[in-house]
Amino acid sequence: MDLRQTLGCNPARRAASTALGLALCTLPTLAVAQQVVDTRMENDTAASRLRPEYDQPGIPAGSFLLFPTLTANASYNDNIYARSDIVDADEVLAVRPAVDARSQWSRNQVDFTGQAEIDRYATHADEDVVTWSVAGDGRFELGSNTTLSTDAQFASNIEPRGSTGDTLFGAKPVAYGQFTADLKLQQAFNTTVITLSGHLDRYRYVPRELDGMPIDLSYRDYTYLEGKTRVAQAISPGVAAYVDLEIDDNTYAFYIPSTGQRDSTQYAALVGVAFGLNRLLQGEAAVGYFHRTFRDDANRPIGGLDYNVSLAWSPTRLTTINLSADKAYQRAPMLGVAGFEQQDFALQVVHELLRNLLLKPGLTYSIAQYVDAPFHDRFGSAQFVATWLISPHWQAEASASHRLGRYSDPSLAARSFNQNVVSLALTYRF
Repeated sequence: MDLRQTLGCNPARRAASTALGLALCTLPTLAVAQQVVDTRMENDTAASRLRPEYDQPGIPAGSFLLFPTLTANASYNDNIYARSDIVDADEVLAVRPAVDARSQWSRNQVDFTGQAEIDRYATHADEDVVTWSVAGDGRFELGSNTTLSTDAQFASNIEPRGSTGDTLFGAKPVAYGQFTADLKLQQAFNTTVITLSGHLDRYRYVPRELDGMPIDLSYRDYTYLEGKTRVAQAISPGVAAYVDLEIDDNTYAFYIPSTGQRDSTQYAALVGVAFGLNRLLQGEAAVGYFHRTFRDDANRPIGGLDYNVSLAWSPTRLTTINLSADKAYQRAPMLGVAGFEQQDFALQVVHELLRNLLLKPGLTYSIAQYVDAPFHDRFGSAQFVATWLISPHWQAEASASHRLGRYSDPSLAARSFNQNVVSLALTYRF
């Protein structure tokens, strides 16, 4: 189960908050750090450790290595609509082909990926869906201290049942196309690194049909544009302090006067610390302030605490504990609401029970507070995953999860739910 989809997390904010390596791995202090910390320990964790005897070998294709995979997943879902008024169970078979092409160049790096998921329900064919994505990313060394990174992705997605964006019942799940692009320029000056980055998310929603009547969802079409500057300063081997200055613009493609203008702009500043080059603690944590204004005077400005935490703690070589917490602004799934502030929290443990058997329990919690409305949505999940690395070509995975959703708006009481899913997956890695 993809927890980001489950919670409806903002991929734009996620992309903007994963910059640990900017302040640590490229600073000239790395030469000093190598004398103090064994940098090979950076990948020596339960989650990221190299396992050559089980790693997919890849298929040579010129200067690239191809990593194709094919996964078959069988699951049982005791509440496929994620509702409390109509509770239906079903078995689901999912097929997931994917391919990753990675360049083998000595200096620069380019990767291309493509994946799809085909879901087929045993007795509820109206829930059958196909999602897919294609993406590419590159990292280019423009000089000894200058790096340019870029990536782009186009995806055909759905709003998962039970998420805030799942607003249709009786019709197929809400579907949308999403284009995402990032551009990042990083320049090092002795022990200081300055990073300029931009991020674009564009959503276009697909019309649906309910009881023979077309449903136009174009009022949800949305564009998110973010610019960010980070200044990071090394303060010791493997530790850097940084300041982030951010501005984002949120624009809906269509303005319907009777429902109000929903566009907005936000400014934010955060101060944080990044940790790396050490197996024990990696990641970053920042706190700051944000201020968001709306183009419609009917929506009052909002502001307050902003934060972002993403840490991986490895108390032993066999266990890694991942903690993340984030606050982000989300697009609104209905007319008359400008958007909502969402806070996401996640805790996951990766434990290497055997060299080829990984156990992954996890918890998530999310709360979405609507702008200028007294209502909020809450979601939580608990899951347990066991991954068995059988050979370089075969991998098996078993999982069990419990999800819940609670809506404070009385008119949405039927959308509060509890859901349990168990699944078995078998992957062939060519």
